[in-house]
Amino acid sequence: MENVEKTTKEDKQKQDRMATRYNTPYSVLDNFGAQLVGKLLTIELTNNKTVSGKLKGYRQFDIMITDSRTGQDQIIMKHAIVSVQGDLSIKLNNK
Repeated sequence: MENVEKTTKEDKQKQDRMATRYNTPYSVLDNFGAQLVGKLLTIELTNNKTVSGKLKGYRQFDIMITDSRTGQDQIIMKHAIVSVQGDLSIKLNNK
C-alpha cells in the first residue's frame, strides 16, 4: 500500500512540475497583454514599417491595434513584430 501511495505522490509531483512549466509562461503573457489593452503602443514590424495606436485585443498568434492616424483596426501577426514601445509598466503578479 505504501508503494502505491509513493508512486501516486511522485506522479502528482511530476504532473505539478509539468503544469507549472507549461502554464506559467502563458499566465504571465496573458497578464502582460491584459494590462496593455487600451494603452498607446508603437510597434516596429519585420518589414521596417511602424504602427502606432491603442491595443484593442490579443490572441495567441495575433494582436489587434487601432491605428492612431487612420482610426482603423489592424490585425498584426505576432511573428511580424520586432519591437514594442510605449507605457509597458505592468504588474507581473496579482499580489
